[in-house]
Amino acid sequence: MKSKNEFLEMVYALRESGKRIASKTKKAFYSGFRIEGDKLHFYREGPQTEWTLNIEDLWKVYCTQEFINTSVVKKVIGGHTNSPIVAILINLQCIDENGKRI
Repeated sequence: MKSKNEFLEMVYALRESGKRIASKTKKAFYSGFRIEGDKLHFYREGPQTEWTLNIEDLWKVYCTQEFINTSVVKKVIGGHTNSPIVAILINLQCIDENGKRI
């Protein structure tokens, strides 16, 4: 498991990477990452919609759960950012494709 500092460094690096992250199902993509305060803002492509998630919620899911999927995310934090959280955690190599925390 990554330390909180390592985790935050990886999240902050998203804004400079210009990355386009695929959802787990590869049917959606997330891009245009930017950080304002404790919020990570990004776009879901097709249709172009802006999404926001609390970075502390992202950390909370990662550090408290050994297995992470959209159902687990919803149970831990609620809301509608469940699928992007899973995609971001996979991309950051915090969980594997099966949802197991790394």
